[in-house]
Amino acid sequence: MIDFGYLLLKRDPSWRPIVIDDTSNDERPGEPRIRCPRCAWEPRRGDLWTCWDCPAPEGLARGCGTSWHTFDTAGRCPGCLHQWSWTTCLACGQWSRHADWYRAE
Repeated sequence: MIDFGYLLLKRDPSWRPIVIDDTSNDERPGEPRIRCPRCAWEPRRGDLWTCWDCPAPEGLARGCGTSWHTFDTAGRCPGCLHQWSWTTCLACGQWSRHADWYRAE
């Protein structure tokens, strides 16, 4: 049986994912409320997204594998600096424009 995970890492043996994990649930006074435009789910501080291959809708052929809270960086991956225009909801699985997640309330 082929270990496909090993084959992916075989392309560059020095490759290591970057994981940024901030599990605090602090409110951010004065900042817009963040919620999924499709289902209204609100991400917690500990929720993480991963920069990975996303041909549609993002058009990213090869992500870097970094995991981070995408709203801490306004959608910019801290690993490869790709600016994500689209964000998937971790609750409903639907894609929306990243800018549409921010709601002033």
